[in-house]
Amino acid sequence: MYAQASAQSSLRLATAAVALNIGTMWSSKGFGTPPARSLFTKAVTAAREDLHDPHQSFRDEILMTILIFDLYDALVLHYAPGPVDYGKHKHGALAIIEHRGFANFATSQGRTLIAAVRHSLLPYLLSFRKPFPERLDCLFDHPSINDTKASSLDLISVQLSRIQSRLWILHLESCLETNFEQRRARYEEIIAEAFQVEDFLLDWKVCIADPNWLPEYVPRASIMDSIQAAGFYGTRCSVWVDLTVGGTWLLYSIRYLLTLQLIRQSFADEPSLLNNPEQRALLSQTNARVQDLVDAICETIPFCLGDTVIPKNPMYSTSINFPAHYKLDPETGMPARTPRSQSVHQKQAGASGGWILFPQLVNVWRLAEPEDDAVPIVLREGQLDWIKAQVRRLQDIFLFCEPVWFKRLAP
Repeated sequence: MYAQASAQSSLRLATAAVALNIGTMWSSKGFGTPPARSLFTKAVTAAREDLHDPHQSFRDEILMTILIFDLYDALVLHYAPGPVDYGKHKHGALAIIEHRGFANFATSQGRTLIAAVRHSLLPYLLSFRKPFPERLDCLFDHPSINDTKASSLDLISVQLSRIQSRLWILHLESCLETNFEQRRARYEEIIAEAFQVEDFLLDWKVCIADPNWLPEYVPRASIMDSIQAAGFYGTRCSVWVDLTVGGTWLLYSIRYLLTLQLIRQSFADEPSLLNNPEQRALLSQTNARVQDLVDAICETIPFCLGDTVIPKNPMYSTSINFPAHYKLDPETGMPARTPRSQSVHQKQAGASGGWILFPQLVNVWRLAEPEDDAVPIVLREGQLDWIKAQVRRLQDIFLFCEPVWFKRLAP
């Protein structure tokens, strides 16, 4: 798509602005330089012209351009602290999808793009406790965009976003609710729906048939000292065939955590539900699963970051050490390595491992120390401090600013 676009197209200009920002960041020349801002401004102008053109507004290229604008916004949030004005291009992409209707499915690129828009929109909606718009279900439920592990996880997360939104509306209204039985019934309904989402998530995991999608575990004793010193929690770490699979599992753990938090928040808001011993047992089991999921997230850090603790241009990522798992391939009898390629993983993780990991660690931090009256998750002693130290490590490596972007500020 990029290769076919004209030199002064909005897509090429936007991509150049993002590339220039990434290049100057890794070259320690700062972020948001005048040339990058100039390119971005030209791209926005060109995109506006395209949107007013009946033919151009239906093309895949304009939707891809808006996604690149959204990536530019994400860069700004990570490197230029200031008021949070995030999400406008996500909503813009959603408006284009609605405008295009079933034309979104006319090409394989279009189908990939509509799935990418949902994937980009969900973390934003979950962060702000907003529901995924039901009016677009006829598009986003289309089977042609829900046939991968990542897309099926997103489809489950759509339901999660809607239950979470209802919970927080109820949470804010509960002080005004005078009918005790109605309020209790509404919380019971949310708990039941949250358990249903949990079942979907467990089925997602159980139904994985491809062994390449399963994690391998490396014990601490087999890990290089430099990796342990940089950041290693517990007795083992997890590794996958590549960063894409590992990133999907990280997302799974966070979505599962948010699902369990629906249950915990409901019990906290309506404590009369805990008069039942069975419900107290459910809460205890939920708390245990929360701890297991946070442990699983901590186990991914060596896979994403290796032993690096300082900024390192991805061009020189071959000097970063990462954990690996070795076993005999049952079909060939030859040694098999996970991750599959050391050099590929070094390049991928060196460039984007922190981008994948940072928002999820901040999400855990936020769940443990919420900025509002949400019930916090309770972790074993010292774990949250360790997670905070890893967030600071990521800021040192990738030069991220203070994570103000995850705050739920008024839009």
